[in-house]
This record gives sequence, structure tokens and C-alpha cells, in this order.
Amino acid sequence: MAERIRWRNFAYDLPILTFSVSSDSIIHVSMEFRTPVDLPQSHPTVEATTQALFLGSCFAENTCERMMRVFPSGQVLGSPFGVLYNPESIRLALETLLGGSLFFPDDCMFLGRDEIWHSWMHSTAYSAPDREVCREKILTAYARGIEQLSRATLLCITFGTTHAYRLRETGQIVSNCHKELQRQFSETILSQDSIVQSWQETLGRLRKKSPALQVVFSLSPYRYQKYGFHDNAISKATLLLAIEQICKQNPQTYYFPAYEILTDELRDYRFYKPDMLHPSDQAADYIWQRFRDWTFTENAHKQAERIEKEVRRQAHRPLVSTHS
Repeated sequence: MAERIRWRNFAYDLPILTFSVSSDSIIHVSMEFRTPVDLPQSHPTVEATTQALFLGSCFAENTCERMMRVFPSGQVLGSPFGVLYNPESIRLALETLLGGSLFFPDDCMFLGRDEIWHSWMHSTAYSAPDREVCREKILTAYARGIEQLSRATLLCITFGTTHAYRLRETGQIVSNCHKELQRQFSETILSQDSIVQSWQETLGRLRKKSPALQVVFSLSPYRYQKYGFHDNAISKATLLLAIEQICKQNPQTYYFPAYEILTDELRDYRFYKPDMLHPSDQAADYIWQRFRDWTFTENAHKQAERIEKEVRRQAHRPLVSTHS
């Protein structure tokens, strides 16, 4: 039997070396060039029949797109509000799906200074030059979101930043400023306590409607350079502490360490896009694979592999028949 010895030169921060000495006295050396992040032992279960809904930052959108590729159409839905960044905007979107509003979406729509109709609760994906077109896009997504939430067995939420912007006229926290004048908004920094308290109330209402729902929180690895990297670190730390507390206080609520996988395991600028702020496609693929391995059952894995195989087969199908 081989004897394994691990050694690391801390003075020069060299990689971990693993020496294996076999019975025939041959020494085998391998090096580990990364520090893998251990995934939590407690985790949700993703079945082949899972119905999933994603809400949050662009990282949630990227993960949702990858999940949609390996599930039958209609089982996975991205955010019906578009990309959302701060916990309060995400929570308000979820509350709207839970309870609705007699005035939605008219109370959040406005004609921007760019002569385009927007919504304070939505990303620009729902904007349009014509009011009714904008309204119809919002209501169509809203109806799909309500339906998906009602049957969802998995809800994935990704926080991005503690920075939020409040519309001075109404006091409402907006999801997107849509390049309106700065003087219309006041900036606010969401505290750990306020995030935890508000989410406790929302998750309580959610559990009454969907007691079997599994909720997965994650933190976007995107780096908010515009606030400064020190401020970005404080913001991420606040969100991590809030998520930790939320998960401890609620059943079937989990944390997936996407943020740690990029910053501590991959930990290299080659895993970022050219702006050095967004995770690269390669990084997103790797994090998605970790999530998949963490949550998928055997049947879910088999279904995903079958769908991927069929997609590859379709991609290689000749466009013109070679038979005469």
C-alpha cells in the first residue's frame, strides 16, 4: 500500500505537494493548484421533475440559463422582473408574486426622459416605446411567474449588493434607476438586521403557501467596482451574514457558496470576463457543475445527460440530405 505525505512550502506559498510512495519504492508526486471549496452537507434535492424559479442578479440569470438547458421546457423559469441586485428589490418582487396588487403594474410604470416606458420594479428587458407594449410584457411575465411560484419545489435567490436606491417622490426602493436624473433618488445601504427581518416575514408567508418549497440563497461573485473594492467587500460580508442568519432561522433553506468558489477556489483573473468584474463563461460553467453535483439526484443527472446528448445530436444533424 502506498504511503501518502503532504507538504507545503509556506515561505514561498508553493502549491500543496502530495507524495505517494508505492510498495516498489517509486515516488509519485502530484500538485494541487487550487483550494477546493467544501459544499455544505445539508443541501436541497433536485429531481427530474423539479419545478424551479430564479430571482436576483445576473449570476442567477446565468445559472438559470444553464439549468434550462438540461430540463424539459416549462420546468425552469428565470426572474419575471429581470435582473435584480439588492435584497429588498428581490423581496418586493417575490411579495408581488405572492400577493399581487390591484394597481400592478400601473403604479410602477413611468415615461422616462428617453421617451421610453419603464417600470421601477423591472429591468430594461421590459421597457418599450409604447406604454401598452411595456405593460403587456410585464403582465405576461407576471402571470408566468405566479404560476411557476405556485408549483415550484425550488426557489433560487442571488443577492448582489447592499446598495439600494429610493425614489424621493414616493420613498419606494427601485430595482433599476433607468438612467433617470440622480436627484430623483437617495442612496441607502441595507443593514444585516433589516434584510433578515424583512426576509423572515416574506419567507413565513411563502411557507404557508408552499410548505415543501426548498429555498437556496447564493451571493453573486460580481465585483462592484463603482463603490470601491473596500466597500464591495463590506457589502458582500453584510450579505453573507444576513444569508447565514436567514438559513439558520428557516427550514429547508440553504446556502450555495458560488461566491467562495470563484474567489477562493478558482481565484484567478482568467476566470473573469475582460472587464475583470464579471465571472467568465468558463467560471459560470464550473460553478454550475458544482451546483449540479451538489443537488441533482441520480435520475436528474440521467435526464440532464440525455437532454445534452440530444442537443449535441441535433447540432450535428446535416442541414441537407446526402441521399439522392
